[in-house]
Amino acid sequence: MDSRYYLSKLTELQSSNLNGGLNMPWNEPGGKNRNNDPWGGGNKNQGPPALDKIIADFLKKIRALMLGKKSNSAWEPSQNQNSGFIFSLVFVVIAVIWFVSGFFIVNPAEEAVILRFGKYYQTMQPGLHWHARFIDSKYLVDVRKIYSFSLQGDFLTKSSEKSDLPEQAIEVDADAKELSLDQSKNLINVEMNVQYKISNPEAYLFNVVNPDATINAVALSSLSAMVGQMKLDEVLTTGRENLSTGVYERVKKVMGGYDAGLEVVTVTLRKVQAPDQVREAFNDVNRADQDKATYIQQAMAYASKVVPLAEGVAARTLADARAYEQKTVLVAQGKIAKYQALLSVYLTSPDVTKQRMYYDTMQNVYKNTSKVLVDGKSSNNMIYLPIDKLINNKSNSTGGEQ
Repeated sequence: MDSRYYLSKLTELQSSNLNGGLNMPWNEPGGKNRNNDPWGGGNKNQGPPALDKIIADFLKKIRALMLGKKSNSAWEPSQNQNSGFIFSLVFVVIAVIWFVSGFFIVNPAEEAVILRFGKYYQTMQPGLHWHARFIDSKYLVDVRKIYSFSLQGDFLTKSSEKSDLPEQAIEVDADAKELSLDQSKNLINVEMNVQYKISNPEAYLFNVVNPDATINAVALSSLSAMVGQMKLDEVLTTGRENLSTGVYERVKKVMGGYDAGLEVVTVTLRKVQAPDQVREAFNDVNRADQDKATYIQQAMAYASKVVPLAEGVAARTLADARAYEQKTVLVAQGKIAKYQALLSVYLTSPDVTKQRMYYDTMQNVYKNTSKVLVDGKSSNNMIYLPIDKLINNKSNSTGGEQ
């Protein structure tokens, strides 16, 4: 509002008071308008205005300003000035509300994805942030929450090999003897749990239409593919861990190619069992496989105990054989050396050598016998020498002297 407007109004008021003789002070005695004296006499029944009247008058003025009606009071400003002031006030209030409403808090487990005019702008980390309302759009994504879903159903296993099937099962026609390995496939009931989390909020929101349904479908197809590569007994017994690992690797690879912003955490195989119709038979097979594994372990334990002892005996026998071999060779070499030495002496003097060899031989022979027969050339009598008795008598006499 213009100050010159109020100054002009104040001047008109003063001039009207002078013309009307109201320039006398209110407390001056003898005044004509003494009834207007607020400190003295006058109408004693006159009191202060009521509060509800004041509020009603104020509301009427505000409504008149809002509706654009002209006021009859000379003190009120013009319509254009009121409209400009109200518009400015409303604009400031709306701007403040818009600015304050742009503040938001991102929780520690979340990340905020901001779009500006529908296009990706930035990703905000946990904390207090501000964005332009009606210009930016925010999406809060929980990146620490672990999501999970379960898969359960009947899946076809791998066809059994020819060595695993009886003759009646693999021959369709006895004359043609055609193989039918496809008939050896079996159904198996598998239950698996898959856990995953959001690794990239932007890719999770905008790269794939429904990433949660996508990872569910990928896990189901991966499970079917892995079971189709394994035989029934393998899935039920030794291949359980390989099944979980294979499904995990397949889902991780496929989801990485889709760039869906999801990361597989764990894949847990909860239950693997044969169909209800043949469950008892397969339980018997499973128990037989367990017994087989137990017997194999017992045999390996026995072998680990017996084999070292057998190896020790074999090593000892080989060592004795080598020692005997060396002994025999050395003895033979010694005899050869003795023979060669004797040969050289024999070549020098044959008669003496033969005589000496004869005496040595007879000495060795008599040394090992207790009876000696001597044939005399001059008579027909044969002399008997009881050498054993002579030796015994000599021994007894020697012992008696001691």
